Amino acid sequence: MSFDWLVEPFQYGFMVRAFVGTSLIAVLAAMIGVFIVLKGLAFIGDAIAHISFAGIALAFLLGWPLHLGAFLLASVTAVGITLLNRAAKVRHDTALAILFTGAFAAGVIILTRMPSFGSDISALLLGSVLGIRSQELWLIGGSVVVIGLLLGLAYHHLVFAAFDPVGAEAAGLPVLGLNILLMLMLSTAVVVSLQSVGVVLVMALLITPAAAAGVFTRNLVKMMALAGALGIAATWIGLYLAYYYSLPPGATIVIITTLEFAAALGIKQVKGRFLHGTRSVG
Repeated sequence: MSFDWLVEPFQYGFMVRAFVGTSLIAVLAAMIGVFIVLKGLAFIGDAIAHISFAGIALAFLLGWPLHLGAFLLASVTAVGITLLNRAAKVRHDTALAILFTGAFAAGVIILTRMPSFGSDISALLLGSVLGIRSQELWLIGGSVVVIGLLLGLAYHHLVFAAFDPVGAEAAGLPVLGLNILLMLMLSTAVVVSLQSVGVVLVMALLITPAAAAGVFTRNLVKMMALAGALGIAATWIGLYLAYYYSLPPGATIVIITTLEFAAALGIKQVKGRFLHGTRSVG
């Protein structure tokens, strides 16, 4: 049996970059996604991705690097949410609504000054997986290394502060600083992926594999590993399907992540019924 179909896509440089880039983003998303899913902050990641539009528009208008504008506004928003929640006792969703509407309005005003920017917005929303460039791979890969190191160094403190903030404060940990660090890592993960794969795919890789992994385990390390594996599997399956059936790669990958989550729920249901039946017989 010939397996030429497995290696055929790799004869094209753009496909190699697509496979490598989306795999790196899947790993990056898995490292942050488990915190976001377990803390119930999925809406924050989605909002940061959309708020980044205003930062990109501002950078485009001023002639700055697009990643810089997106990161600055995303970071200000993420830190602002944390500070409002902490200092003013404003709920995360309320703080997010306040900052999101303000940033979105600013983005609309900026966009009215740039009528030709509409096509760029569409590309950023849907992504251009097959258009990933070598320099973007270096940026994404560097972010994986930096965030991986930060998580390795501060992992136990981050977990303590994220899931037991009162106990962490009593133990003398800088809970506010750790929460801001988590939000900045989320902003980084979203922004460095945004131009390559678009908002929809960023959120799919950030949330869905982590949620699927959470069906099987609540151990964060195991969740990260499983979420990373599911994310990489989804990107590879999606890219192969896109290549051979002329499908949009970003949307195809999103569908695969959704099917993975559905499969995880199905496996859990079957396993639960089997164990229940075994106990009843016993």
